[in-house]
Amino acid sequence: MIDRALLKQTIKEIASIEGIQMDPNHLALDVLALSEVFKENESQFKNVINSLKTAIYDVINNDRIGEDLKFNLEGWKSYHFSSPYPKFQGEEDMRMVYQPISHILILAFGHRYITSDFYQRFQTRI
Repeated sequence: MIDRALLKQTIKEIASIEGIQMDPNHLALDVLALSEVFKENESQFKNVINSLKTAIYDVINNDRIGEDLKFNLEGWKSYHFSSPYPKFQGEEDMRMVYQPISHILILAFGHRYITSDFYQRFQTRI
């Protein structure tokens, strides 16, 4: 299990990134979900969070890198990136859904499949 202090620190670090905005409750839920995926290894959790922060900076630096989403997610983009621990070599096993407005509005981030399908987990946030 990931230490509560590390979870709080992680949430604070992500929330402090300039140029992004995310609902604080959604941020906490997404960090908690990642802690469940990597609960057996704190070092892996930290590495995944570092890859997430790199992805956030990638989107801040180029808000067009994500794929346009459709249907009820029209206007949002999905950025696919790899954690350090993909199931298959080269697989982009992580997702971040965002909207480039005057800043980057992040709707959700997380593992593609674990704990459940990424896109199903956040449908109620729209």
